[in-house]
Amino acid sequence: MEDGALQGLIADPLLRQVLACRGVKNADDVQVALKQLLHYRDLKDIELAAKLIGEAILTQQHFLIAGDYDVDGLTGTALGVRALHALGAQQVSFYVPSRYEGGYGLSAEVVKAYAKRGVTFVITVDNGISSHEAIECCHKLQLKVVITDHHQPQATLPAADACVDPKREDCRFASKNLCGVGVLFYVLLAVRAYLQKAGYFATHPRPEMENFLDLVALGTIGDVVPLDANNRRLVKSGLKRMALGKTCIGIKSLVQRCKLDLAHLTTQAISFSLCPKLNAAGRLKLASNPAIELLLCDDPKLADELALKLEMCNRRRGDFQRVALKEAEEDAKSQLEQSVLVLHREGWLPGIAGLLAGKLKDLYQKPCFVFTGDDELLQGSARSMKGFSLSQMLNELNLSQPELMVRYGGHDQAAGVVIRALELPRFTELVNQAALKCAVCEEQLLSDGMLPVDHYSLDFARLLESYGPWGNGFPEPCFDGVFYVDSVFYRASIRLILKLEGEGGQQFSAFKIFPSQAEQQICAGDKVKILYSLKVDRYAAQEKLTAQIEMLERL
Repeated sequence: MEDGALQGLIADPLLRQVLACRGVKNADDVQVALKQLLHYRDLKDIELAAKLIGEAILTQQHFLIAGDYDVDGLTGTALGVRALHALGAQQVSFYVPSRYEGGYGLSAEVVKAYAKRGVTFVITVDNGISSHEAIECCHKLQLKVVITDHHQPQATLPAADACVDPKREDCRFASKNLCGVGVLFYVLLAVRAYLQKAGYFATHPRPEMENFLDLVALGTIGDVVPLDANNRRLVKSGLKRMALGKTCIGIKSLVQRCKLDLAHLTTQAISFSLCPKLNAAGRLKLASNPAIELLLCDDPKLADELALKLEMCNRRRGDFQRVALKEAEEDAKSQLEQSVLVLHREGWLPGIAGLLAGKLKDLYQKPCFVFTGDDELLQGSARSMKGFSLSQMLNELNLSQPELMVRYGGHDQAAGVVIRALELPRFTELVNQAALKCAVCEEQLLSDGMLPVDHYSLDFARLLESYGPWGNGFPEPCFDGVFYVDSVFYRASIRLILKLEGEGGQQFSAFKIFPSQAEQQICAGDKVKILYSLKVDRYAAQEKLTAQIEMLERL
């Protein structure tokens, strides 16, 4: 792609090429400033949703924020509670479901329970687009309900009072990639505008919505939605606020617990350090979810205790996952000739099914369903690679076999499904038949080329970092090259550390997380080809150049 339009903006020609290849064309694309954020007006139903919520605030209705147990749903729930209070709502309850009791999304039972507690207005976040029964229950109990979601709608929308979802076919919003917390953030922007027009802020403090961008950034990164220009604006602004210390006390405590630097927090650090701990509590069977408690906590001492609790949850999750993964790999060996892996064991925790499916998908380069449960119904999680859409396959399967699945939902690369235990063999057969109609191809790793010798520097690594956020849909720059291995050692048994030297004399340290068996055989003196990204290694107030290896091959 041509980078001529960027010449007056970026001095380094390699960086211009990297950005141009990712669709960056002009100053606005480079800056991804919050002032360029897409306006909410094109989101279908958003004006109606803002009016309903605004009037409910004016009349002091009792709100329920109904969220989800993943990072997107947790941050969305926290955003809803914090922002509604800031807008003047006095009564705001929240509900985060458990994988073990009630499962995903809003249910009629939950609606009835909160109606008894006095709730009169329900707002969903990161769910609701398929909750027909729960929405009908809201109307029977005379509760107003606004859906905010980002999942793919089915043929018929629930009969909510307003339904804001950028994936609606009749929604003209330019970005379809908002996550759940992002959609709710837009709705709350519109609510503030409605209250502004009503003259409400003449007698009430007007909240700065930027104060909530830390939650929006965390949820957007955690849900791995594509980082298009609009999502990058949200994430970059949220990271900037975090760097200035303008973030929730709970997030500060979790960052400290992870031994990260708030001033230099990256999307990768959030993805691999913060998000697993926030998710961990929902993967275990607990009486309450300390993750949502942490995001709503304003007491530093309590926040530290909750952050420690999440770390302990994550360690327990890791123990369960290691045992189950060995079992799953054994079971998968009998299905390697199939296009799709479909696995089930009664003892596997529902909370780690998605993690198992993801590991097996990466290991065998096949879509994978992992089912758990020993009752009449089996709960499954699925993961797939680019080029094979789970949501499309499940939608088509539901049209042809409407009795096969009890419920399902999700995205192209991640989905959930519930089936009757007796249907597992037929489900396995049908998804494999469906896979034959869609080419299942291995994921490809793309390179930005060979890095010039003079670019192996801490300054260039810092420069690349500054032009983030990088992530899904806006991939971090990766380079390839051939090097000699000077030395090899391990850290914590999961990280392979190599000292490398190039033919141009460049020397640097590189690491590979979870090396394969073949990669573990590499020795000093070997010649290797690698695909890698440059990193700034920060430790004990010092910075040095390092590289993260994505692909490693002995020559």
